[in-house]
This record gives sequence, structure tokens and C-alpha cells, in this order.
Amino acid sequence: MKEKRYYSQFLYFIKILFIVILLGLAFYFITEVSDLIAEKISRSLRKNMVITEYVLNSIVGLILFLAILLVIVRGKPQVTINDKTLRTNRFKRDFSEIKSYHKGRGGSEPYIISHDGKQLDIELSWFSKRDRNEIESIIIRQIEAAN
Repeated sequence: MKEKRYYSQFLYFIKILFIVILLGLAFYFITEVSDLIAEKISRSLRKNMVITEYVLNSIVGLILFLAILLVIVRGKPQVTINDKTLRTNRFKRDFSEIKSYHKGRGGSEPYIISHDGKQLDIELSWFSKRDRNEIESIIIRQIEAAN
């Protein structure tokens, strides 16, 4: 069997876009709150405490920037299957190491169980229906052939 790669649909890009927009809105609201905090502290201490606002904004901005990087770097879901291995963004296993495959039920993701007892989720919800069915049938066929 030749190596086959499956990529997620365009909806995954939209998910990332919405996450970035939501994090941007969160940063905006946090900067407004930090402005109010700095203003109250400045009035109560009768000193210009604008540095408080800058420090809060910098810390929150760094945390949100790292969250955006984590979402983007994590990569969109991809499944690669060949004669001997199953590879996703999260793991790479030989079919001989896989004990069983379990289909997703009730909105849960399908998963495999390895011979050492680990449960590894396969993110198939981002793939088209046709690709999901094809991936599942190949995985089941390859596991049966390897065991």
C-alpha cells in the first residue's frame, strides 16, 4: 500500500481564526481593566502609576501571544497511513503495536488502544465524511492484518 495522507477541512482554519479573534478581544478588555486599575492606584497613592498598566498589559499580552502560538504551531490535524504505520500530529505507531480501534460515539473522537494499554485519540472530526470512512476502514483492515 502506498502512503496516503489526509488533511483536515477548511473549517479548522476558521477555528484558528476565531480563536485568534477571541484572544484579541480578551486582550482589549484586559487592557481596559488594567487602565482602570492603574488609574485607581494612581489616585489612591497620588502618584503616576501608569507603569502598573504597562506591566499588566505586557504580562497578559505575552500569555495571550503564547496561547496563539500554541494554537498555530500545534498544526492542523493530519493522518498519514502506509503499510506499517499510522501517524497523526500527536503520535506515530506501527500497526503491530495497536491492539484495537474504537469508533467515536456520541460526539467523542475515535481512538486506538496499544498493546501497552495506552489510549490514543485520533482527531477525525476535522476531516470530511468520505475521508473519515476511508481512514477508519484502512485502520481496521491494517490492524487485523498486523495481529
